[in-house]
Order: sequence, then structure tokens, then C-alpha cells
Amino acid sequence: METVTITGPDVETREELQAVISRAIQSASPKGKCSDLAGEGEYTCNNVFRGLAIIICNENFKEPNKPRRCCDDDLQLTKETFSNLKFLVLAFKDLTGRQIDLVLDIAAGQEEFHMKSDCFACVVASHGNERHRPVDDKQPPGLYFRDHCVYGVDNEPVATKQIVKKFSEVTSLKNKPKLFFIQACRIVPNGICSIDEGHTVSVDPSNFQDEVILKNADDIPEPSFFDRLFGRKTNTIDTTKIIRVLDPPCEDDCLIVYSSNSEKESYGRHDSYINGGWMLISLYNAVDKYLQALQMKTIDHIDIIDVLYEMTSYVAKRMEVNLKETDYHHRKAAVVFEHCFHRELYFK
Repeated sequence: METVTITGPDVETREELQAVISRAIQSASPKGKCSDLAGEGEYTCNNVFRGLAIIICNENFKEPNKPRRCCDDDLQLTKETFSNLKFLVLAFKDLTGRQIDLVLDIAAGQEEFHMKSDCFACVVASHGNERHRPVDDKQPPGLYFRDHCVYGVDNEPVATKQIVKKFSEVTSLKNKPKLFFIQACRIVPNGICSIDEGHTVSVDPSNFQDEVILKNADDIPEPSFFDRLFGRKTNTIDTTKIIRVLDPPCEDDCLIVYSSNSEKESYGRHDSYINGGWMLISLYNAVDKYLQALQMKTIDHIDIIDVLYEMTSYVAKRMEVNLKETDYHHRKAAVVFEHCFHRELYFK
């Protein structure tokens, strides 16, 4: 059955969204039993359903944001990709920030369906950036956190970290893989952090012990970092410097795939035989490649790690900006990912 795309103006209330998602859940077809039991070190993928795949693609934004020309291509690619992997696909277009939150809240609340599912997937294709987190009194001076956000068509931000956390807290998805694909820019808007002359460092302060011992004379720059991180006073601190920290959103049993590196733009293709965001094109091609191999019985399962490697290779070799007489000409971008999978994820 063809997946219908629901547009934002058609579902303006929570009740309307709830009705759409409930109807889809009730009409879901079993994926077919997998006769192979999960091996040691594998996620169990022999449940009744593969899982729910929520796809959100935004095109038409309020000014000053421009339309995303490849939105419909993104929708087509991702609907086909996840349908072929036997997910129950729910696709939405042109949602506001509030509607994105509502869709994900309602999707996270489908406990009974998640209980019978192998995993969960979410795709968001929209404008995005890394926003500065508001400073509070408990924050050490000179330390500023950023969170990646995607935007609704009303230009309201939704933090990627909160999207991931929402599904990490679903009881019936505990110890099950949760996949997130983010086709959006990760640039940093102008602000206080922009005066930093260094690189972004991905740090979770809770991972550090209270005392840091540095023995090597070559490590002189490091005390300044940790002193500022923990609010220690030292004569070596240059108060004109600022540390930017991108707070990593990954949780247990989660995979997050981005269409670009931190602080970089994301790109799409508009005039080729296959169009859409670079990362989503690479996902489509990688899954299609391994599905064909599965049908030809040259492999007996699709390893998600193989899919990720194929995606990164595809974009690196085949994608390049073609805007002559601009600074973007020949520019490339990288598909990047982080995961906290504790087992292997095989689609069979």
C-alpha cells in the first residue's frame, strides 16, 4: 500500500494527528516471521512488526528561510527506503515546530505497537543549525553549550537531542535499536560563541573525574580547558577565550546519522536522475544495493554498519557542489554518524 504524505495544514490539532497515527497503526501489516533466531550479540529482529518509521520533510518556510527545493524528492526516497525495509511508514510534510513535537510525542506513545516491533526509525529533513544553549548561573564562566536543532516551517526550533531522548525513554523500545537520520545544516548562527578561535570539542562533563593530572610539559594548553570546564580559578586562563561544546545527543541503543559535520552546511541535488538531500540519496542507494544482494542470496542479512559505510563512501566519491563562480563550487560534505549500539543490527 502506498504511503500517503500528511501535510501540516491538514493536521493542526493533537486530536487530528492522533487519529492519523492511530489509523495507520491499526492497518499495519506484519512483516512476516523471521525464522532465524537472533545470534549472540545481535538485536532481536523476529517480532511481528519491523517498526514505525516517522518521516518529516519541510519545504515551505516563513521568511527569511528559503524553501527546500528537494523536499518532495526526500519524501519519495525515504518512503521507498523504509517501506522496502518493511517499516510502517508515516510521512509528514511542512510541519511547524509544535507539530513536529506533537507527531513525535504521539508516535512515542504507541507502546503496544513498539512492544511488537524490532526497532524504530525517524527521518527529519529540514533547515537546521547548532543553537547556543541559554546560559544559567550554574554554568562555569567561559563555557558555552550548543545543541543541534531542526526547524519547523514557522522557524521554531526542535532540538535533535530532545527528539532522541523522547524515544530513548519509551519503555517498550528499551534495548531495541532506534535510528535517526537528520538531513539538515549544522552551521553555527552568529553569537557569542563565534569569537572562539578554536575547534568545537564534543564533551560530556559528567565523564570527567573531579581531578585531572597532567604530567607532560607538552600538555600545557590542557589545564586551561579543564579549569574552565569545572570553573577552577588559575593564573593560566586567558579570559578572552571561550570554549564551545556541542552536547552530543546519542543515547543507549541509538544511531544518529547527520548529513554534514558539525558547523557545516548540508547539501541537496536537484538536476540529476536521482534528486534529494545527499545523505538521503546515499541511504536510498545503500539500502537498495543490499536489498538486491539479499534477493540474489549473496548475503543473508543487511548489516546496518555496512549500510553506513556505503553511505559515507557514496557521498565522498559522487557528491560535489556544482555552482560555478561561487565559493561553494567543488565543495564536498561528509555523512557522519554516532551510535551507542550494544549489539549488531541485522535486517533479515
